[in-house]
Amino acid sequence: MKTRIKELRQENNYTQEILAIKIGANQTTLSRIECGLTVPDADIIIKLSDTFQVSTDYILCKSDHRLLSDHSSKVNQPPKSRTQLSPLERLNPCQQAHLLHFLESMMGYY
Repeated sequence: MKTRIKELRQENNYTQEILAIKIGANQTTLSRIECGLTVPDADIIIKLSDTFQVSTDYILCKSDHRLLSDHSSKVNQPPKSRTQLSPLERLNPCQQAHLLHFLESMMGYY
């Protein structure tokens, strides 16, 4: 599972930090998952599945089929316009990283 998550992250050109922002985790947690030091909980697996638009079974290495039938409808939808994006989605990767650092400092991670 750890290699599958890392492969998906790299295929999408995400750093650990950016992926962590997208799934609402911190970079340290994601690093520990990719190193096999911890197993992601169900919530993180679902968020990874949604982010990469693959099945949870694919992330869990229970299947080599990436897509489920309900994900195929998402793939065929036109991309959201800028006004339909959430405030977080409107930030560029650098701004997202700065926001993550700010939030982590407020929560006492630094």
